[in-house]
Amino acid sequence: MDLFSEIKTIIAKLLAIDAETITKEAHLHFDLGADSLGLENLALAISEKYGVEILGEDLVELENVGELISLVESRINVLK
Repeated sequence: MDLFSEIKTIIAKLLAIDAETITKEAHLHFDLGADSLGLENLALAISEKYGVEILGEDLVELENVGELISLVESRINVLK
């Protein structure tokens, strides 16, 4: 499974939405309905799954899911 598919699954589970509605262009708040608690939970879930530090405040700055993927990739690459 690629990173986008894995992140999409995490988002769908935490926000209780259909994974098929999640695209790389979808905005976490405006399109997918993530509130501040949802963003904190998403950051925690991603941090735990990939062993990287991502904070809810990091996610507030993002424009879309594609930027989230890039952020996670960059944090994973720092660990290598």
